[in-house]
Amino acid sequence: MASCLKTVQKPLASALVFGFSCAAFAQTAAPQPAPQKIEPITVTGKSAPVLDADTAEVGGFNAPLAKTPQSITVIGSDLLASTGAQTLSQALKLDSSLADSYNTLGYIESLSIRGFLLDQTGNFRRNGLAMTNYAPIAFENKERIEILKGVAGLQSGVSAPGGLVNYVTKVPLKEAFTTVTVSGDQYGTAKAHVDANTSFGSVGVRLNVAAERLRSQFDHTNGDRQFASLAMATQLNSQTSLSADFEYHRRSQPDVPGVGLLDINGDGVGDTLPTRINPRLNLNNQSWSLPFQTTTTTAQVALNHRFNADWQARVAANVQNSKLNDRLAFPDGCSNAANYVYPGLCANGDVDIYDYRSEGEKRKVSSWDAYLDGKFGAFGMRHSVRFGFAGRSIRADLPPTQAYNYVGSTNIYAPVALPADPSLTTLNTDSRERAIEGYASLRTDVTATIQTFSGVRVSRLNRASERSDASEAVAYDQTVITPWAGLAWSPSASTMLYASWGQGVELEVVPNRASRFVNYGAALPALKSRQTEIGTKWQASNRLLLTAALFSIEKPYADDVATASGVPIRVAGGKEARHRGLELAATGRVDEALSVQASMTVLDAKFIKAVDPTLVGQRVTNVPRVKTSLFADYKIAALPGFSLNALAVFESGKNVTADGSVVLPNAWQLDAGVRYQTKLMGKSTLFRLNVENLTNRIYWREAPTQYWGGIYLFPSTPRTVRGSVTVDF
Repeated sequence: MASCLKTVQKPLASALVFGFSCAAFAQTAAPQPAPQKIEPITVTGKSAPVLDADTAEVGGFNAPLAKTPQSITVIGSDLLASTGAQTLSQALKLDSSLADSYNTLGYIESLSIRGFLLDQTGNFRRNGLAMTNYAPIAFENKERIEILKGVAGLQSGVSAPGGLVNYVTKVPLKEAFTTVTVSGDQYGTAKAHVDANTSFGSVGVRLNVAAERLRSQFDHTNGDRQFASLAMATQLNSQTSLSADFEYHRRSQPDVPGVGLLDINGDGVGDTLPTRINPRLNLNNQSWSLPFQTTTTTAQVALNHRFNADWQARVAANVQNSKLNDRLAFPDGCSNAANYVYPGLCANGDVDIYDYRSEGEKRKVSSWDAYLDGKFGAFGMRHSVRFGFAGRSIRADLPPTQAYNYVGSTNIYAPVALPADPSLTTLNTDSRERAIEGYASLRTDVTATIQTFSGVRVSRLNRASERSDASEAVAYDQTVITPWAGLAWSPSASTMLYASWGQGVELEVVPNRASRFVNYGAALPALKSRQTEIGTKWQASNRLLLTAALFSIEKPYADDVATASGVPIRVAGGKEARHRGLELAATGRVDEALSVQASMTVLDAKFIKAVDPTLVGQRVTNVPRVKTSLFADYKIAALPGFSLNALAVFESGKNVTADGSVVLPNAWQLDAGVRYQTKLMGKSTLFRLNVENLTNRIYWREAPTQYWGGIYLFPSTPRTVRGSVTVDF
């Protein structure tokens, strides 16, 4: 680690040479028009996958990526298609700073950046507006995924410090077209997807619809999904445009819970990784197991107006409604031993099963954003400024009671049939969150080679929660300020060195587990995180960007304090973690045939404060020390239309337990694909074949510790073959 830090402080070229000697890798993707414009996408001289992005709205400074003091990744739809990615978890392999966190088939996917788990309501955006991640994401109408790494207090106010994810949707284009894609895999999954673009007078329209039959390697996971989206845009006059976007997504599929550590020494705590890994095991396979179901609708509208060449404004608003039926046979602890095991399993693989049902959960997010962008000269310098106001409302209305009932024990090696108990015995907790925010950012060209970046967001928060019987009501108001500042120096037109500092703020909610917390379901006061980053960017060629960044992030967490009842109370700010790391990346086109997305992350993530003093100095669990990712696409000159691609991922040093006594073995995986573009009966036709986990390596992929203390292990996906055919009409 020390040698890495010294190298990055040398000139940029030396740092990048070092990075690639360590097999460094990363990615980005193609820019597309802003949603309000009905313009064709210009890709002159580029062919898929397009890996070099020029800008990303998620940064908030309206500047080229090569000229912003921020770490940003862009994953385009063509890259997702080239790798065969069907879910967020599969897309995460494309950048070394991104990682899974309790990502399993059928359930809501979670994401960590730089070792920090993102908040499902604070760290996700859709076209720049707040959204909830409490539902599976559909990729069919997404043009790209923009990912800002690090604190995002300036861009989003309340959010976890790992970063910010912005999903950018497809927009109407000038030329009419229809593409039809049919895809499937070896397990019987089959999907049909239509992407149609047309116009009615001055109104551009783009429709995406998909229907999918879901199958997998796991037992008892048959499901289905339906998706539809409609995007419209029009020019009201030469200076004003209006756009609207609607989306519907329904998914139904049983999810697959993880397994735990085995308690070999009999002390009541799991301490050993199971050595026999069954990647097809699903403990949610009882005859009464029901699917996890989600239905999500989203509506968005935006108005853009250009006053003149230097000043423009945008007003946008959205509403997202989600309804969930969360049901499964859930494994948690083991009572079949002399000492009750928690967290973990009995030494022989026994595990307790609970009938969990929370049906009719409703979540609603509404948000708006209005800002003014401008450029002006003052004090002999050129400035770019943005002033804005934003607001959001987030509410969770859960059913009055849920089921969480012990029904017996099964075994991970020999599953047992158990009876159901759907009795609704546990109270739920409803919550409300409102925020009104004002923000401003300023980019100044101090000289021809020096730029300053600064900004601040002021957030007025109102948070409330209460149990479904109207008891334990908690409410508070809080005003938080999250500043950000950066300085950049460009010694040449193609090179930039920068330093930045910023703050973030986040809210936590106590897990709704009545048996494990005195104040279960309660909202806790906001806490501030801090980040310092230094880095460098080099535009090695017109289409190849090399970057390096050193960062340090301090984040306070809630922690548990013992009470006389034996059940702890969770308090805000009880512990704090510090993540220090190095990121190296190369993104773009090496030559006419070869394109790469490459990144390496070295991360030292430790607790520096805790209620339990033995936790201080320990590594944060489920965070790798080192992770590398390389995607390469090679076009075969001798076979026009053919290209080969591969994705290699390696990671090591993931702690499973808080004391570091259990660590996941080093893991690597190789995916591969082939692409062939041709014409059949006069129609442009694209064939794709992808193989995930080409060598069929079976290993423990991740081991997240949940908020209530449970530790769960998830295996790698066995070799999976996927194919698709896309025809342009």
